[in-house]
Amino acid sequence: MPKKDDFEYFAFVVDSEVAVVIPVNKYNLVNWVAALSSDPKVIKLEDNQKDVVVPGWNFDGESFSEPTDS
Repeated sequence: MPKKDDFEYFAFVVDSEVAVVIPVNKYNLVNWVAALSSDPKVIKLEDNQKDVVVPGWNFDGESFSEPTDS
């Protein structure tokens, strides 16, 4: 059974008010903990982006694009 110490807790603040607190298992969801600890910007995907945009893609502040090989 998971213990409270197995989780990192993240508060989502909207307009200076805590909207939701999400516990994330720090052992099973390491990538989630890293992402949520890095001051992320949350973007709601449009219907045509839901099955297209994946981890590793870029966001320029307005639109998503596939990574380019440099």
